[in-house]
Amino acid sequence: MNDIHQHNFLELGSVRHIQSEQEALEIAKEVAKQLNQFAQDPAYNKTVPYEQARLISEAGLTAIIVPKQFGGLGASIPTLANVVKIISSADGGVGQLLQIHFTMFRGILTGYEDEIRDQLLRDVLSGKRLGNALAEVGGKDKFQHKTRVERNAQGQLILNGSKFYSTGSLLAEWISLFAGSDEGPVSILIHRDTPGVELLDDWDAMGQNNSVSGTVNFKDVIVDERYVAKRNTGGLGTVLRTGLTWPQILHAAMDTGIAKGALEGGIDYLQHHARPWVESGVDSPTQEPHIIKQIGEFAVLVRSAEALLDRSAQIFEQHLANVEDEDLQTELILSVAATRSQSDYASLKISSEIFGLLGASSTLSKWNLDRFWRNARTHTTHDPIRWRLYHVGNYYLNNIPPGEYNSVLLKKQAENVTKFSK
Repeated sequence: MNDIHQHNFLELGSVRHIQSEQEALEIAKEVAKQLNQFAQDPAYNKTVPYEQARLISEAGLTAIIVPKQFGGLGASIPTLANVVKIISSADGGVGQLLQIHFTMFRGILTGYEDEIRDQLLRDVLSGKRLGNALAEVGGKDKFQHKTRVERNAQGQLILNGSKFYSTGSLLAEWISLFAGSDEGPVSILIHRDTPGVELLDDWDAMGQNNSVSGTVNFKDVIVDERYVAKRNTGGLGTVLRTGLTWPQILHAAMDTGIAKGALEGGIDYLQHHARPWVESGVDSPTQEPHIIKQIGEFAVLVRSAEALLDRSAQIFEQHLANVEDEDLQTELILSVAATRSQSDYASLKISSEIFGLLGASSTLSKWNLDRFWRNARTHTTHDPIRWRLYHVGNYYLNNIPPGEYNSVLLKKQAENVTKFSK
């Protein structure tokens, strides 16, 4: 286990203040090159990505989501999605650190009093990151929370429980979580240094290792009630029907990036390490007609996923300009579902079948090319694509407005989310 109580890994150097969306994309490409150097080494598969997390923060990428009126870039949805895609093409796990940071950020602007909001925004601008502790193991479904908050005899709000799949929390300053209570589900931000918070380095999956999605335990944690979120009052993600399109489009960006990274890694291997098949009659595998055709098919898959991602991001921008437009809500859900489906398929197909073009030596551990398949296979289990396709099919076949997860449960939860009064 890594000694996560030594906080020097949270210390940052100067944090770049990105001035334009084009600069954000260019910096993401520069960072991706550095991340790729880490990712190519199989020795990094089972280590905590301290340096990788520092890279995305110091480069200013974690801060680009802060709106302009608060001193940030206020990056558009297309830029945010493409930054996640670019980072994920080098390392899907680090891409997920960025994805969850962007996802959790949405509650800062509307969930807290101005004083707390401004403090959190300053933290994000200075490179600090957000993680999550939403999911739990066991229980009937993902909406059942055994982690709870209750008032003690002194009137303090006390948090107890355990969370898993806590993406990014091991390396984040702020942890966003849901807990049950007698008054319904509660959304809380907890600082990692709060007494009673225990962060464990126990994420041991076959892929997405650098997402560090392990356990966070809470034992008799005294909750600062200024960090208990208010009822949703508008803004990104608070319209129930489209609330999950924000994390969904970023998940699609990750899988699109993994597909792109697998293709680029395979091409590099073909150009520099592979040998042509003995029957081909050519001097290089890059001249084999069957390989050329297959690479073309893979490239079309990637370009299709990228095109759908860009289209969904543009529709998202339109949706944010008019969140009450039900036709736009429907189109956004359908578009993001289509993007998820295509990125899911592209990442799995390319990362698996690319080895058929590269030859047996490409499977040696020293190349670490299997990381793309391991990441794709692990990440695409996160949210079953069969249910995205179900909602699309039900809309076209039966004219049933598409939803996300179980809309009834989501609506019930949202109605019950409360802020405790002292």
